[in-house]
Amino acid sequence: MGKAIEIRINSEQCRGCRRCALACSWGKEGGVNPRKAGIKIHKLEKGAKDRPMINQQCEEEFCGKTPFEDSEKRVPRCVEACLFGALELVEEVDSSE
Repeated sequence: MGKAIEIRINSEQCRGCRRCALACSWGKEGGVNPRKAGIKIHKLEKGAKDRPMINQQCEEEFCGKTPFEDSEKRVPRCVEACLFGALELVEEVDSSE
């Protein structure tokens, strides 16, 4: 069985600072443009918690998405930029094999 790398989101830890989106856009575009980031921070209603959401393309093939043993533990820019632990890189057993 192979291993898959996933980004786990813990919305309770998100402070809405958007550092993850800034880091993502910098890596993709070479400049800061959060609109082009693969992660967005949504607030569902006034006073509600911020909710990080990763788009489908990033979920399937984000920066650094290679098995840990092959990638020298590359960490996606959004995970690396999060100071509050809202984004975490986890390694899971791929059950499709």
